[in-house]
Amino acid sequence: MRKPNRSPRQAEPTARGAKKKAGKQPIRKLSASDDLGVLFSHDQGSDNPPSFARALATGIPATTLAEILAEKEGLPTPAQSLQAAIKNSPPPQDRIDLHGCTAFEAETKTENFLARARRNHLKTVLVITGKGLHSPEGSVLKDVIETRLKIMKNNGLILAYLWEKKSLEKSGALLVYLP
Repeated sequence: MRKPNRSPRQAEPTARGAKKKAGKQPIRKLSASDDLGVLFSHDQGSDNPPSFARALATGIPATTLAEILAEKEGLPTPAQSLQAAIKNSPPPQDRIDLHGCTAFEAETKTENFLARARRNHLKTVLVITGKGLHSPEGSVLKDVIETRLKIMKNNGLILAYLWEKKSLEKSGALLVYLP
């Protein structure tokens, strides 16, 4: 015959006259006739709030709670992909034209322009590099700006960039999507 399994608590039966811990009340068994609403309702004399929502509302100052909720509404959902973010972005909200700039000037102006656009909470901007048709050595700015944007993307300063006409050779402008 098999012995019943006992947990460590059941291993030693307690004596009926064993001393109980001070301040602890025994847990009473519930019956079918007990009204759970009455048993678990909020005690009017205690300092505990009747619900979690009320505890949260009274525990956080109203301005802070409003700030938290406003901040939460502005954040993208985790499931939103990069393609969805680009698709939902507005048309260019500002632009910079780099025609006539040297490579160094173009890099500096682009970085400053994008930093200002992020501070102003813009989501989409246009960077015009030109096609390089009037340059004796061909397009220089396209490669310089694209390299700079790759670095900025890797550093998390921009979400993505796309050539306006989907191709480096056909386009003279980049759409830049900001976080």
